[in-house]
Amino acid sequence: MSLVRKDRPAALPRWVAAWFIVDAIVALAPPLYWAFDGDRIPLLGVPAAVLYFIAVSTCIAASIVAAYLAEVRVEEAG
Repeated sequence: MSLVRKDRPAALPRWVAAWFIVDAIVALAPPLYWAFDGDRIPLLGVPAAVLYFIAVSTCIAASIVAAYLAEVRVEEAG
């Protein structure tokens, strides 16, 4: 007989929640002054604001993948 635990949701590690909090803070408080300061010094040929948004989106995507892998690991552990 298979035991299914539907009464208790699987808990994710605290580092996943912390990572999502950091993602939210960084994504919701971007340095928009870079785009409006008038000093357009590019980094690696790309404006700094564009590099910032690329880095933030990469970090958010990595956190989603890490949360998925952590959830799979928790569910496999039972």
